[in-house]
Amino acid sequence: MCGGDALPSTSVHRAFRTDLDTGALQVTVVERDVQRAKAFAELLRKDLAGCAKKVTAQYPDVTAAQKYYGKVNAEEGAHVYGVHTEASWGASDINMYAVGRDGRTVTLVHWGQMGDFSDAPVSAFRTTTATAVKKLY
Repeated sequence: MCGGDALPSTSVHRAFRTDLDTGALQVTVVERDVQRAKAFAELLRKDLAGCAKKVTAQYPDVTAAQKYYGKVNAEEGAHVYGVHTEASWGASDINMYAVGRDGRTVTLVHWGQMGDFSDAPVSAFRTTTATAVKKLY
C-alpha cells in the first residue's frame, strides 16, 4: 500500500503470512554507498509520512488515518508509522511500516491485519523493527 513506489527493482524481500488475516513483508536494498542509502531512507520516510493522504487520493471510497510512532534506536535508526484504512464496503485494516538503515543497507518493514489502531501491536512492531535493522549486517 505504501512505500512500494519508491522501491528500486533491485530490492530483495521476504514475505510472511498467517493462515488468518495477518501478513508481513521485509524489503532490503543495498546501496552503492552510505550517502545514497541515507537519501533512499529519507525518500522512503517521506513516502510513508504521506501514506494516508496518498491512499485517500488514489481510492476515493477509502478513508485513511495515520500515526507516527517515533524513532527506534537501532544502528542508524528507524522510523515507525501506522496507517488505518476503512473502505465504504466495511473493510477495516491496520498497517504498520518502518524504514531503517545500517550503513549502506536500507530496510522497509511492513505488517498488516484487519482492525484499527487499537489492534496495532506498536511495542512488538518496534521490537521487530529494531531486530530487523540490527540484523542487516
